[in-house]
Amino acid sequence: MSLFGSTSGFGTGGTSMFGSTATDNHNPMKDIEVTSPPDDSIGCLAFSPPTLPGNFLIAGSWANDVRCWEVQDNGQTIPKAQQMHTGPVLDVCWSDDGSKVFTASCDKTAKMWDLNSNQAIQIAQHEAPVKTVHWIKAPNYSCVMTGSWDKTLKFWDTRSPTPMMTLQLPERCYCADVVYPMAVVATAERGLIVYQLENQPSEFRRIDSPLKHQHRCVAVFKDKVNKPTGFALGSIEGRVAIHYINPPNPAKDNFTFKCHRSNGTNTSAPQDIYAVNEIAFHPVHGTLATVGSDGRFSFWDKDARTKLKTSEQLDQAISACCFNHNGNIFAYASSYDWSKGHEFYNPQKKNYIFLRNAAEELKPRNKKY
Repeated sequence: MSLFGSTSGFGTGGTSMFGSTATDNHNPMKDIEVTSPPDDSIGCLAFSPPTLPGNFLIAGSWANDVRCWEVQDNGQTIPKAQQMHTGPVLDVCWSDDGSKVFTASCDKTAKMWDLNSNQAIQIAQHEAPVKTVHWIKAPNYSCVMTGSWDKTLKFWDTRSPTPMMTLQLPERCYCADVVYPMAVVATAERGLIVYQLENQPSEFRRIDSPLKHQHRCVAVFKDKVNKPTGFALGSIEGRVAIHYINPPNPAKDNFTFKCHRSNGTNTSAPQDIYAVNEIAFHPVHGTLATVGSDGRFSFWDKDARTKLKTSEQLDQAISACCFNHNGNIFAYASSYDWSKGHEFYNPQKKNYIFLRNAAEELKPRNKKY
């Protein structure tokens, strides 16, 4: 039986073979657990591109390691390889041909991991931790874009120790996304910059943030003809902004919505508000997933402006998520994200990566044409 085909009941119910008790809610959605997860908080996840046969998952962690698994159609996960940085790994991405993985770390470097030879070499250097790494494949150039807390955005051709280009940011880079020919970078102090990447990268527009609190995650979305047309921006205040670059009616088309909050309907009780840790768009349907410090994931249809699903609550935060290339698999990481400080850190608590069949649950509620 194929778990990640379009229909499957596997892994959606029943009891755990490990005989989990009623009090154990580390996997309330009964999703598949990836074998040999990292030993410290998982900060980033990325699935292999469609150019690679099969599905491979990369995770970076605060144990300074980057791990790769093969995800088989029956849901089995096979650990394949691992590389190390000398500081926590904050971001990972793939090259478009699937032969290389790029990693960004608190050790102020980015590395290129050649999966065929299992060799990793440094390709980027900053003056402070590197928070984001993205592969850019343009018709006339290819490069790696790194964003750092040193307030720069740098572009590297992977063969030279000096960057092809350095762009100054108004503040520290907190999150970024790239869908050629567009890049979006969100910084400290609620900075927000859109770049165009054709011919060579250049600043396109600075945007007043639609959110009032610290930026946490950003994801570019596409229009019906597969061109990047806007982005979703998440903050630490349980809110996501949907922002189009050139909307016909900005006041109507751009909006924000609340998420990852508890006690929402009871006005007498104080509301718990959690950070939105990551946003991922479904590659086929254009719907989106958000994951938060509240230990839940939610699926949304931004066009119909409706929530499609919210998960049960996990016993710790969901720190990262991603879809595989055809949107059949939703991966999410359960880790402490330090959102409540060091006194809530429990070193005995394990970290998990879960895989869920996402083929049906992310179909849009009602298609708008």
